[in-house]
Amino acid sequence: MEARKLAESLQEAEALVLKVLRPQHGRKIEELAKELKLATEAVARASLWLQNKQLVSVIEHKHFSICLEELGNSYALKGLPERKFLQTISKRPMFPDEIAKEASLDKQETMFSLGFWKKKSAISMEDGKIYITDNGKEYLNKLTLEEQFIKSLHFVGEIKAEDMSAEDTAAFQEFQKRGLAKKVEKKIRELTITPLGVSVAAATDATSRIGQLTPAVLKTGQWKTAAFRRFDITAPVPKLWPGKKQQYKAFLDEVKEELVALGFEEMSGPIVETSFWNNDALYMPQDHPARGIHDIYFVKEPKYANLKKYDKFIKAVAKVHQNGGTTGSTGWQYDYDEKEASRLVLRSQGTALSARMLANPDIKVPGAYFSIARVYRPDKLDSTHLIEFNHCEGIVLNEGLSLRHLIGLLTDFTKKITGSDKLRFRPHYFPFTEPSIEADIWHPVLKRWTEAFGAGILRPEVTQPFGIKVPVLAWGIGIDRLFMIRNSITDIRQLFSQDIEYLREAKL
Repeated sequence: MEARKLAESLQEAEALVLKVLRPQHGRKIEELAKELKLATEAVARASLWLQNKQLVSVIEHKHFSICLEELGNSYALKGLPERKFLQTISKRPMFPDEIAKEASLDKQETMFSLGFWKKKSAISMEDGKIYITDNGKEYLNKLTLEEQFIKSLHFVGEIKAEDMSAEDTAAFQEFQKRGLAKKVEKKIRELTITPLGVSVAAATDATSRIGQLTPAVLKTGQWKTAAFRRFDITAPVPKLWPGKKQQYKAFLDEVKEELVALGFEEMSGPIVETSFWNNDALYMPQDHPARGIHDIYFVKEPKYANLKKYDKFIKAVAKVHQNGGTTGSTGWQYDYDEKEASRLVLRSQGTALSARMLANPDIKVPGAYFSIARVYRPDKLDSTHLIEFNHCEGIVLNEGLSLRHLIGLLTDFTKKITGSDKLRFRPHYFPFTEPSIEADIWHPVLKRWTEAFGAGILRPEVTQPFGIKVPVLAWGIGIDRLFMIRNSITDIRQLFSQDIEYLREAKL
């Protein structure tokens, strides 16, 4: 942009700053603010705008200043505790606790003062009492180096570190240990006009330009004869970061909306679950390996829940486990323990919600239900495993349903959510479904198949104890992994990242 156009784009503060700068002569922002009678912040903003337009260069210098902490300023006004200590014992020998009480010192201040004056041979101790020495009496009428330093620093406010004497440095180091003084980094910015800035400054006239069209400008008719500031619409501007949903949370909401649109109703249930709903109701025997410490978190206190209101279901499930009940199965052939059924655990699978739904008297046939539930499993943290993650669980009930319906539903749903058509199914085993399948999705970045979900048709041993007579399709999706595949994420821990840059840049 030519110099004239740049000059016409300057704001008033920019023009003022540019006019007073000279080539190869740096000026501090604070100096410019004082000369131009502008706020330091206004000059700082103008310098940034001018720098973006390459009209000035900014050089930043760093230096360290020494100043007092709040307690240091208080001591500078009221006196250091060691001075109060010495003045108090100058009256008569005293025990330490008497000195503290009379001088209004706390224990820490008293002990410090005791050590401070002992090093200077200003006090002596006899039979537990503190006496002032002749050397100490001399200090009554003169200030210590520390006192001189703190009073001087309080008066001037701050001192450049490089300007301090050796005595001041020693005093500061002691005060820093005591939390009375601190070293602060200061940044000084100097502006130097560039060759382009010189040309623009020469082209800048004294005309006052309107930068904003206000109601007052329109009413007075000033706009008819006024000059307007030119705006460069190609100039870089700072990014704005409006509030938005966390990327993964937005994805989960999208999944919910999609399932609701398909006619599913949402299920809910507790995170702290009983072994009955988490395992027994799903036809998992009480000695199943998945109930070990490597697959389930057990609650330490309280250890058991009261399942009295579910007694009817517990009895029916117990019969299925022991001998198959009326399902035609032989069951697991063991003695069912109702106390073990009441053992409290952290929900390890969303299927516990499906079990609760089957027992719900308001369940509909035909019907479709889903949940996105947080589940917990002891596991080794890595790029594809967490100990706390989300399960997307679903069941569909109706006459005549088959595995073909289940595969069709999951294929369409997965393609819609991930955008990937690379999906494969394979036979699998789950205690609560027969037949059972697992599905893998191709991860485009990792270049490998990633296990995504398990599914099947619920066995009669699961459905009949709750009075369900129709086929029930069931599936549990590792919804975290579907999100990873859709967004080409390689580390599952990134889903819960607190990295502010990642959260800002993440696309919804």
